[in-house]
Amino acid sequence: MSNLAFLSNMSLAGFDVPPSGALIQPTPFTFSVPQSSLDDLATLVKASPIAPETFYTTHNISSSPSYPIGPSREWIQTAASIWVDSNDTAAVGSGTGDKFNWRTHEARMNAIPQFKINVTAPSTGQVFNLHFGALFSQNPNGAVPILISHGWPSAWTEFIPILELLKAKYTPETLPYHVIAPSIPDYGLSTRSNATGLELDFDQAAEALNELMKALGFGEKGYIAQGGDVGAGITAALGANFDEAKAVHFNNLLANPVEIAEVLALNLTITPEEAATLALGQSFLSSGTSYMLEQGTKPATISHALMSSPIAMLAWLGQMYTEAAGVDYSFNWILGEVSWYWHTRSYSSSLWAYRAVWEPVLKGLHLERLPSPLKITEKPFGFSGFPFDVLTPPKSWIEHWFKDNLVFYRAHKSGGHFAALDEPEEFLEDLEEFVGIVKTKVDFGVKGDAPKV
Repeated sequence: MSNLAFLSNMSLAGFDVPPSGALIQPTPFTFSVPQSSLDDLATLVKASPIAPETFYTTHNISSSPSYPIGPSREWIQTAASIWVDSNDTAAVGSGTGDKFNWRTHEARMNAIPQFKINVTAPSTGQVFNLHFGALFSQNPNGAVPILISHGWPSAWTEFIPILELLKAKYTPETLPYHVIAPSIPDYGLSTRSNATGLELDFDQAAEALNELMKALGFGEKGYIAQGGDVGAGITAALGANFDEAKAVHFNNLLANPVEIAEVLALNLTITPEEAATLALGQSFLSSGTSYMLEQGTKPATISHALMSSPIAMLAWLGQMYTEAAGVDYSFNWILGEVSWYWHTRSYSSSLWAYRAVWEPVLKGLHLERLPSPLKITEKPFGFSGFPFDVLTPPKSWIEHWFKDNLVFYRAHKSGGHFAALDEPEEFLEDLEEFVGIVKTKVDFGVKGDAPKV
């Protein structure tokens, strides 16, 4: 066993034991890319031509202040060079800055307990083979189950920083939560039986994750759902469709154009900081949504392009991080995420959400396809706003939409779209505070936490 693998296994102790009440025992899982696959990737990167020098590939121009025209040729060359060097097994990178080594990235993933489990969706009969990371509690007083759902082009790895914080803060015996971080359906290592015969949507994805939580034994007392981006859509569907989801927390919202138009007409109070975030969102809608249109209308075309060239995938996914306002992501992180999509071969299957949202968001059509959080009624609602996230509504809008159900709200002064990655301490603090409030209203079976009447 290598030193990296040994350290990973040592760090799992206690957090990798599923609850005794689990209806289905998940299978422990360790992710390991064969060296031959790493070598193949390095060969492809070296052999892939990079776009020639043109006006567009050498200039970082923009039609708006916040959304450039894509990664420059220089950026691609630098990233590709680091990517190739990462596959030299004799040189393990530091994990920071402009160094990257897949095995280091992989070991960090495997320091979090991971599992796979099969669940069957009642509505379609599909069997979902779901991959998830988890920290299971052994707290004798019980623990509150929390489901956290990522978006695109992210992965469950976005939550590794907060899972690491929880491991440092608690022991398995004191951890007050069961934290479940899945690869959402059709992303990463989460697959299904009818993937080529039935297009996925938010309701089906939410149903699969609800079945996951039930299988782990969290159906009777319920759980708290948290999400952002695509995960926000799934969380909205969970809150609207399933009694087991007792409360919901978001770090951005997918409101549809009609809902936004209605609240704009009310002329509610907006702070200067909120106005700046709205302006960022408007800039994104006018200059940053081309990827949504392509993925929503021609998913087969873009799939063929990206799945056949790691440089194409690097440019397409990398731009989502290089153009994210307010945060400077390292090559280390970006290459880790692109490598995850490449090695899991999951880019093509991950596009279902854009098929579901492009018409409601960009054209105002088929609004029923968008899982609006406004459909959630009579459940505690929490929101954490980050100023550089283009999907952050003003507080007055959220108060209007959710009224007395809004039990937690906090606006942050930094952080963007990938909030758990950008500001893990603040994200976790918000989530823990929200859980504490919800426990006064919902009985999760935790000793000493009876809801207040």
